[in-house]
Amino acid sequence: MKSLKTLRLSAHILFLALLSPFSFAEGNNTPFPVSGEQINFQPPSGWKLAWMEGSANGTYLAEYIPEHESIDTWREGYLAIERYEYPSNEILKELQMRKVRVADIGLIQYINNAKKVCGINHTSMSQRTNVFNGLYFAVGGGYCNQYDSIAPFGEGAFVAFAEGKRFTFRIQYGWRPKSIAEQNTNLPWRIAQEKAKEYLESIKAMSLCGGDGQPDCKISYVR
Repeated sequence: MKSLKTLRLSAHILFLALLSPFSFAEGNNTPFPVSGEQINFQPPSGWKLAWMEGSANGTYLAEYIPEHESIDTWREGYLAIERYEYPSNEILKELQMRKVRVADIGLIQYINNAKKVCGINHTSMSQRTNVFNGLYFAVGGGYCNQYDSIAPFGEGAFVAFAEGKRFTFRIQYGWRPKSIAEQNTNLPWRIAQEKAKEYLESIKAMSLCGGDGQPDCKISYVR
């Protein structure tokens, strides 16, 4: 079993190299074609690409929400697909020596950041790893019951980090109760069982595309 000290140090190393805030090359919210290795996925029916920024050849973020909602005030659902460059070979060797994987540490750091932001109002889900369609996933999530103007009745999320051959990917499905009544149902995660299954099955169906030796991507980033 990996020690807590090892996981903390590895998370710190990876956070500095991979998950630190970075400047997007294209930040005007205009969709653009992406090249190279990607995640092949199908957004939920009736959802739109609401925001996109980044680089066609490197890191990028694409955010989807239901057609009738706004990216600043969404409630019913949210999907983020983010592509990261792998850290340097030196850092990858360090992680390999500690017998930890990039996806595992990415998820741990993400959950730790969520706990830091939400504080005592955060409840974490169990974290699991698996391989779907030949792609290694670390999957977790949680619910923040914190009250604020953006999500006055809280916000929940399923978060997955996936290891491609050329890039690492973050996939996140989110939801926000629209009322006190919704906040007090479907405990502890405040999401209906059928909707939770839909989101998790969507993650399990994702695969790599667009890279060397990989199939063509079915997804295109357009509005």
